[in-house]
Amino acid sequence: MYQLNQSPGRTVVADAKEYLFFSGYSYLGMSHVPAFMQLVKEGMDRFGLLQPSSRISNTQLLVYKSMEEVLSKLLAKPDTVTFGSGYLAGRAITDLLQRHYNNIYTAPCSHPAIQCGTQLHGNDWKTSFVHMVNTLPENQFVLCMDGVNAIAGQVANFSFLHEIKPSKKIICVVDDSHGVGVFGAMGCGTIQLIPQLPNVEVVLTYSLSKAFHINGGAVSCSSPIALLLRSAPFYTASTPIAPAMAYAFVNGQYHYHCQQSKLQENITMFTSIINELGAIGHYPHLPIFVLKPHWITAGFDKNNIIISSFPYPTPASKLVNRVVLNALHTRHDLYKLFCTLQQLHRLDMAS
Repeated sequence: MYQLNQSPGRTVVADAKEYLFFSGYSYLGMSHVPAFMQLVKEGMDRFGLLQPSSRISNTQLLVYKSMEEVLSKLLAKPDTVTFGSGYLAGRAITDLLQRHYNNIYTAPCSHPAIQCGTQLHGNDWKTSFVHMVNTLPENQFVLCMDGVNAIAGQVANFSFLHEIKPSKKIICVVDDSHGVGVFGAMGCGTIQLIPQLPNVEVVLTYSLSKAFHINGGAVSCSSPIALLLRSAPFYTASTPIAPAMAYAFVNGQYHYHCQQSKLQENITMFTSIINELGAIGHYPHLPIFVLKPHWITAGFDKNNIIISSFPYPTPASKLVNRVVLNALHTRHDLYKLFCTLQQLHRLDMAS
């Protein structure tokens, strides 16, 4: 356990010692981009620290509408509704759907924010779900699932949606907190991997903190669903995103794109040099690399490197060791990390 007194970037100081930091979820490293932080300061000068007002007040800040328009364009959705956190966004959409639909199912390992209805189980859950949908008399179903499993470093495969009968209507709620802003065209995430089918309506819910460094969340969806969300207590009775951060988001798109390019360059480089090591789980374009569970973190600590290493999803779960890259890392950082992994790999092969 490392106790920190500052926000990590490419490095962090813990116990008076500087480490290379390969953990956390600040994929683009925006808090260490001076031009972006200047936008945050401009937003604070203009709007203050927060907006202590209902979203349905008779006084509205236009910056939220601008932010939602940018997100809708990025994800090619008719509308977007923003919330004070990603968890709140997930609960808002699942609560709404539970009040309007009966046949709701959640895929295994989905984030707690979108868990609702009947839990699906097993490695063959997709086959079972398709069979159930195609054989039951009902024609309307809701499926909740993650777009990216950040712990396993995997992106979901949505090809099973092709197997559902065209007469069956599916609302597919995808938590894409670790995809939006990270990979895809302009950072669109997994939406580009989901089949566009006339009987499948995709609703995206996601945290804005992972890539965009905004303490908030959003649901990008159809206009009718957005209208219902804006009438729900999760929206009307909650505090919105800090307006200064919304301002920085709207005006900081160039900086986001620059950091996205740097992140993908780091992923490409690191992927190319770790091929010889094997047994490191990785999905193309994701900054997450899953290591062998028995590679103890002491091997990293002695080389002044911190990786992500903790049991998940509960303290009683198995330990998960991962390397998480961000856009701030240099080629030298990545090479030092590779050399450490190479040492552990050789020790592993010799044992």
